Amino acid sequence: MEETAMTAHHAAGTASRVALVTGGARPRGIGAAAARHLARAGYDVTLTDMIPGGEHGAEARRNLEETADAITRSGGSVLIHPLDVTDTDQIDAAIEATIDAFGGLDVLVNNAGTGAGVGAFCDIDDARWDLSWQVNVMGPVRLSRAALPHLSKNGGSIVNVASTAGIAAEAGYGAYVVTKHAVVGLTRLLAAELGQHGIRVNALAPGMIHTDLGAAELGLIADSAGTSVEEATQAVVAGIPLGRLGTADDVAEAITWLADAAGYVSGAVLPVHGAAASGLN
Repeated sequence: MEETAMTAHHAAGTASRVALVTGGARPRGIGAAAARHLARAGYDVTLTDMIPGGEHGAEARRNLEETADAITRSGGSVLIHPLDVTDTDQIDAAIEATIDAFGGLDVLVNNAGTGAGVGAFCDIDDARWDLSWQVNVMGPVRLSRAALPHLSKNGGSIVNVASTAGIAAEAGYGAYVVTKHAVVGLTRLLAAELGQHGIRVNALAPGMIHTDLGAAELGLIADSAGTSVEEATQAVVAGIPLGRLGTADDVAEAITWLADAAGYVSGAVLPVHGAAASGLN
């Protein structure tokens, strides 16, 4: 896929802030919602995701372009770019394209992740452990390292999308729990090291969010319990004091706050789970 730069809409004489968001190709996903919210907050946005060959790649490209179209219709500026977060060459290319298009980088949102490691501990083979580690942990590591020289110029911000699986544990979530705990550790390490450069680093811990991946998780819960998806959903919601599943917009609002307004917040892990008491909900 060739990157597509949309028309920039900048106020005369005003330097725009710039954000790069990974994992943006799911239409109901957190990445797409984060891009829309950051654009509304005045950011130029580079929106990225994997663009494989074949039908899946064509679908990912359509989804990215639909999000980009929505942003530009609202007066924003967006660049869409292919990015496999396990590929250092693609990481460097996406950051270089961002700098070329917008002149800088102020915010990195490490949202791309995989649930490949979900499952019983004894059932997860080395390949799934490795894929989980490379995407969920080394992806943010490599992106943060590549973005650092640009973020440090103006005092930037990194927001890592972890999970309640990164602050709790539940049987059957395997490598996903381990890697999301690692994302929380990475967040705290970077906050401690990069604060001297004026860079804030925070993480979010979303709970049960009504996205495409969240729907798949509800399906797994239903299969495990031998119930319908509707019954599983009702059981999950019953354990959430706010009485509903979260939405991608709920998470995106928190991302935008951490990126844009939380000037003295760094090293924090913000739960976005409706006050669910424990576990991954």
